[in-house]
Amino acid sequence: MRAIILGALLSACAAGALAAWPAAAGPVLAHDGEFEADVSARNITRIAIAGEKVSTVRKTDDGQGPKMSVDVDAATGDVFVNFDGDVVGRTFTAFLTTQSGRTVEAVLSPRDLAGQTVLVQLGADAASRKTEQAAGADPETEPPPAEGQADRHEGYPEILTALIRLMFNDAVAPGVERQSLTEAPKAAGAFQMQAIETFTVGDLKGTVLSLRNTTPVGQPLSAATFLVPRVLAAAVSHETVAPGQLARAYIVEGVSR
Repeated sequence: MRAIILGALLSACAAGALAAWPAAAGPVLAHDGEFEADVSARNITRIAIAGEKVSTVRKTDDGQGPKMSVDVDAATGDVFVNFDGDVVGRTFTAFLTTQSGRTVEAVLSPRDLAGQTVLVQLGADAASRKTEQAAGADPETEPPPAEGQADRHEGYPEILTALIRLMFNDAVAPGVERQSLTEAPKAAGAFQMQAIETFTVGDLKGTVLSLRNTTPVGQPLSAATFLVPRVLAAAVSHETVAPGQLARAYIVEGVSR
């Protein structure tokens, strides 16, 4: 059953990624200032950092081999990458510096893929990680299974990731029950929060939350905020939310059947 669920979710994610260009392949989390991503070897790949704008890019190339071309859109802060020559199986490195001064190392692996968008979510800095660890929640490690769920923990990371990507891509999959919600928005700190949709498969339920920044200043948004005991995985669409801007959070919980 677990393999069937995973197969259905991954198939749906792949279909969503090929539906149009540029398509989002799902959030990629940067760990300690570095992320790895598969990119298209034959088409342009767009790289966007959630809540940030890239200002400059430095790259490394093999002097004797194929080259990677990198352009930055000054208006959006997005990065566009393409290659010349046969690059499948090679690895390229670029250093992306954002307008806020953060530098992220991108390890890019060209694959035989259509053009796509890679959305990068920056991880917490060292100080934030220490605070989260002291509180018992580290967003860069998989949260422990909920009480009574230890026997199902093995093999779950792939399913959790696939369900998060399904919600992020707004896709459908066989065997996944998708339901729109009509709950009223509620105040949640600096945000107005509303549960807008659920994705249920097996004993997992994914919930899409809409969050609007109701303050006159930008507000940080972290997946770690949503990692309460019952939540198995979480992701957010923006790391910083501008005044009045909408963002989304995606959480996965275990449910009793």
